[in-house]
This record gives sequence, C-alpha cells and structure tokens, in this order.
Amino acid sequence: MVKELKVADIRKLYPRRDPNSHKGMNGKVMIVGGSIDYYGAPILSGLGALYGGADLVYLFVPECNFQVSRSMYPDFIVRSFPGDYLDMKAASLILDFSKKCDVILIGPGLGERDETQEALLKIVKNLDIPTVLDSGAIQILQKIKEFPLQQKVVITPHHNEFEALTGKDIKISGSLSSKIVLLRTLATDLKINILLKGPTDLVASEEGELCMNTLGNPGMTVGGSGDVLSGFVASLIAQGCTPFAACQAAVYLLCRSGDELFRQKAYNYSATDLALEIPFMVKSTVF
Repeated sequence: MVKELKVADIRKLYPRRDPNSHKGMNGKVMIVGGSIDYYGAPILSGLGALYGGADLVYLFVPECNFQVSRSMYPDFIVRSFPGDYLDMKAASLILDFSKKCDVILIGPGLGERDETQEALLKIVKNLDIPTVLDSGAIQILQKIKEFPLQQKVVITPHHNEFEALTGKDIKISGSLSSKIVLLRTLATDLKINILLKGPTDLVASEEGELCMNTLGNPGMTVGGSGDVLSGFVASLIAQGCTPFAACQAAVYLLCRSGDELFRQKAYNYSATDLALEIPFMVKSTVF
C-alpha cells in the first residue's frame, strides 16, 4: 500500500524556523528560467518560492525577460544572462552564483532548444546544491550517463514529461500500481526524488519510499500551476526540508489551496491565485 498524505504528516514535515534567525537563514532560492517564448513561468515559480516562505528569491532570466521580471515584484532579485534563451554563455555565470544559494530550480519557461539542452547538461553535472528540475529541464537526465549525481535531485514531471523521460506509456487514467512500480524503479536507479503530477499525485524518494496526494481539483490544470509547485518545493528545501519531505508538503498544501480556491471561485482561478493562497493554507494547516 502507498501511504496517502494527511494533515498530521504535513505538520511533522513542515520546517520550523529559529526565532533568532536573520535574513537569508530561512532559504535562498535561485530560479533559472524564461525565454523569448515564455516569460511568465519563472515569475510564477518565484511566487511559489516567495509565498512558500523563502527569505530570498533570485530569478535568472534571459535579457529579453529582464525588464518584465524585474518590474513584476519588488520582492524578487533579478539577474539576466545574455540573449533570448539559455545557452553556454550563461552556464559559468549560473554555476558561480549558485554557490551563494541553498537550492536551485531549473526549467520553468526555458524551452527545449539544442543550445539550451547543452547548457543544462553542463550546469546540472557541475552543481553541488540541491537541484529541482521542472519542465524541459527534466529531459536532461537522458543525457547524463553516470548516477547518482553529486547533489540531491528532484524532478516534478506531469504525465507527458514522465513518459518522454522513461519511454513508457502511462495514461492519466491508467493503473496506479503500474505507475508506482515505474516510479520507484526510476527513483531508486537514478537516486532522485520524483513528484509525478496528476489527478492523484505520486511522490517517490531516492530510497524507494512512496506516498500519494488525493487533494486538488480540475481547476489546477490552469497554466502555471506546475511552476508554482516547483517553486514551492525549492523553497521548502531551502528552508531545511529533505527533498522528499519538501515534495510531500508542497504538493499537499498547494492542492489544499486549490480546493479552498474552488470553494471560493469554482474553477475560475489562476496560478497566481494559487501562489497567493499558500501562506493562508500554511497558517491554517501547520501552525
């Protein structure tokens, strides 16, 4: 049997902060994303990280996204890399700055250009802080030949991204048991943590532990909800959660936020609404 997440589990997993802490001690999150095609995704991940409780959120975006990212929220610290999308020119800059942060999230809005994949390979293989891979960055694992990587890794695929990574057909309505076997096998073989998003979310640890989340509703298919989730996961890791614990707490609390928004608005809510609801759900659930 796979354990279903409950409130009591989240209360145990959620990070508590030292009352004597100062700025930066409760999480520094670095988010690498954006392209000429997709400027909003890293912003939404940033909201997930910010409202997930991180002290500092750094957005690294291409020059074409810099102004919109910088003007969106004064809470973000925005840096740019050259051009309209990630390529090798940015790899060293990103690796150098990552040393100042507690966790890095890579992928929201990056796209899947060959030049981007080449840069991603160099970055991911040379990081030494916990790494969350989302969206197009997930597929970089296919190009890495030696596992485990030196850092802890989380991937947050939806079903199509998981199928692309594994080459296996797993329909959303398919057998739960078959998904569990495949998820556990991949997580333990590569020594990574996996949050497989769907009507029932499945979370696997690198040691083969599994749990599931049954909260949420079809309103969460709105574009950008996955970006908010990956930012929330990164935020909790930066605050001291293990990657497995961060995945559990983030998916449960975000889906519970979605259920509260459904109570208020039916299915007519946005990914931004989800991010803004996180603090209220954390307060009512955890504290």
